[in-house]
Amino acid sequence: MGLTVAALGPTSLIFSEAAVAQRQQQGVNGYNVSEVRFNGGLFRETGRGHWTEYGGDGRVKFTFNETGRDDWSVYLNDPSRSVQLQIDIHRKWIRLGDNGGPKRDFYPIVSAYRNEGRVRSPSPAPRAVTNGRNVKQVFFSGGSFRQTGPRRWAEFNDRGQATFRFTETGRDQWSVYLNDSSRNVQLQLDLHRQWVGYGQNGGSKSDLYRITSTSRQGTPSRPAPPPASRTRDVNAGPIWNQQDARRKCPAVAASQGGEWTGQWRTTVQGKMSVCEIRF
Repeated sequence: MGLTVAALGPTSLIFSEAAVAQRQQQGVNGYNVSEVRFNGGLFRETGRGHWTEYGGDGRVKFTFNETGRDDWSVYLNDPSRSVQLQIDIHRKWIRLGDNGGPKRDFYPIVSAYRNEGRVRSPSPAPRAVTNGRNVKQVFFSGGSFRQTGPRRWAEFNDRGQATFRFTETGRDQWSVYLNDSSRNVQLQLDLHRQWVGYGQNGGSKSDLYRITSTSRQGTPSRPAPPPASRTRDVNAGPIWNQQDARRKCPAVAASQGGEWTGQWRTTVQGKMSVCEIRF
């Protein structure tokens, strides 16, 4: 695999200083990464299409099948637990989900290493399809995000009214990154996974809206009307505030096979709240 290992026993992961120095971190991307470290352990490619998670003591914790790669990420699956991971090199996070549902940031990546045998670099994004480089509109059930000017975006509700405004902070092949400095809210429009990720104060992100369609056109447009939907309140336990709702309601919606509308309310003070779920 192109990695120089000084010693590797069942209970230790010890590398010589020379070996570590040889494993350059520059130029690591989704196509060539073979190991990522986080506080408390690491993920390592242990064979073609196979990855292993090790704890800080060097013991094997879990094994995964690799299901795909793109310019900035590796996608893993543990079928024994129905757990899915995204090793996101661009944002430096390991993201976790289960049962094919939305993912949330789980471990911050502290270092990443490439397989010297892989020389493929991120390829220019094709212009024939909508991608992170050229997207100008992103639709979700109940609204949309639209680029309204150079490095400026707005979120619109289903009545076409602007609800929030954002500054574009970056793009890569599959995502657009937005910031609302007035609320200290950060979004990732992830076209590869078809999710809008939400975070606050520069922290971890969780999946918020499932993307239903995208467009390269900058003028306001609307996708074909979706089929008629219905909403239902689903118990979610106590929800303390809007930030707590943004953490809990998307997971409640995913468990029911629906999508959170963004609405919630408390039914029993301090004990029970409900999320409005669209089906």
